[in-house]
Amino acid sequence: MSTLHIFSKPFGYYSTDQLVNLIQPTDKVLLLSDACFAIAQFRQLATHLLILADDAKVRDITINQPDHSLSYDDFVALTLVTSHSITW
Repeated sequence: MSTLHIFSKPFGYYSTDQLVNLIQPTDKVLLLSDACFAIAQFRQLATHLLILADDAKVRDITINQPDHSLSYDDFVALTLVTSHSITW
């Protein structure tokens, strides 16, 4: 069972030690809002990050491999196929 972890704040807002222990390799990590600025820092939590495309575009952030951009429709669909979601 995978969990979708949704982050919207800058990386420094969160306790890294806590997150490293809670996010499993099968989980998905989605960045929205100002969390998009910290792609490199969030990489320590997940190999592949999901980034809300509209939020990245507004912030002039380029999304490179291995990360994936999601539309709002993709975001909704993702919440329907994951077992749990946690908004941090």
